[in-house]
Amino acid sequence: MKKKCIIITVVTFVVLVALTFILPQEIPLHFGVSGSGSVVNKYCILLFAPVPAILYWAIAKKYKN
Repeated sequence: MKKKCIIITVVTFVVLVALTFILPQEIPLHFGVSGSGSVVNKYCILLFAPVPAILYWAIAKKYKN
């Protein structure tokens, strides 16, 4: 199971790196109630993407013991 999770995590990051070359320079981050959106640089996705993986590994390690 651990090996499978590592493979999924690595494949996800490889796909994200490949997509950064295809994405436009600015991508929408979220839209407010009024419909106006805030945009960020496409490289921010590489900073935010590891957060779910890190949280998953921390929680899985905590409950494994």
